[in-house]
Amino acid sequence: MRLKLNSFSSVFLLIFTVCFILTAGFITGCGDEGDSPTEMVTGNGDNTTDPDPVTPDPVEPPTDPEPPPAPMVSFKDDINPVLEQTCALGGCHDAAASGGLNLTSYDNFKNGGNSGAAFVAEDGEESLVVKRIDGGGMPPLGPPLNADQIQLFIDWINEGAENN
Repeated sequence: MRLKLNSFSSVFLLIFTVCFILTAGFITGCGDEGDSPTEMVTGNGDNTTDPDPVTPDPVEPPTDPEPPPAPMVSFKDDINPVLEQTCALGGCHDAAASGGLNLTSYDNFKNGGNSGAAFVAEDGEESLVVKRIDGGGMPPLGPPLNADQIQLFIDWINEGAENN
């Protein structure tokens, strides 16, 4: 079948047919990925891979949580009960204050006695009270303080000897 190309409408029809076939072939070859017009404009919904993907940081293994700090020694709960049971008794370091050291309250304990300050905050080993209760003859009546009780005094003083 031969077409005559001498008329204008025949040439137009030929060009239109070729363009139509090429367009249909292009659309078929590209395929439809389901992109909506909005996705085409914004780039959302693009199923292609990123040519330069961001590499995630390596995941570090979890670290063990810090152990909770050791509980502070409390004057009210730890030190004062020992003082009341072994030191601030009648005739020792009570209101009569043997050696000038009254151990019936924190403020009196902090003020010290005739020999000076009973303790120096943050220096438990060298504090006078520790030296006296650890082999220094105190308390003179009754059994001496045990190692745990002496360590309470040292820890409390090393922690700042607060009235807590």
